[in-house]
Amino acid sequence: MGTPGTGTQPNDGTNPYAPPASQTLAAAGDRNDPQILKVKSGQKMILWAIVLNFVAYGVAMAGLGGVALALLVNLVALVISIWGLIRLSNGLGFSVLAIIFLVILMFVPLVNLITLLIVNSKATNALRAAGYSVGLMGAKG
Repeated sequence: MGTPGTGTQPNDGTNPYAPPASQTLAAAGDRNDPQILKVKSGQKMILWAIVLNFVAYGVAMAGLGGVALALLVNLVALVISIWGLIRLSNGLGFSVLAIIFLVILMFVPLVNLITLLIVNSKATNALRAAGYSVGLMGAKG
């Protein structure tokens, strides 16, 4: 037959079944990569949009300023969330189809908050991998 490791596959210690490495995110410690900077700014927008969504809900429940104020705050939160989501998704390398789907989800109450929290989690992981310290309101530094 033959000795182990003398087949068609090289025996250099690499796993031929490992998935390919992502080319869309910066290497660990590369804090000036434009993609990571998009993720960083997009995450801050998303976090502010989450806060504004809760403020709009509180305004509506407390009856402060009527329905018009709640709708205005909710509209501002929607615009910021879509803007931040597109920026963050581009930085993470999401496909155009995925970005369109995420933007559509922003118009569904409660689902938009869950979507923002999930995307925020992915951004936090990417920023930590790039060497950022991530707190409650986004990356520091």
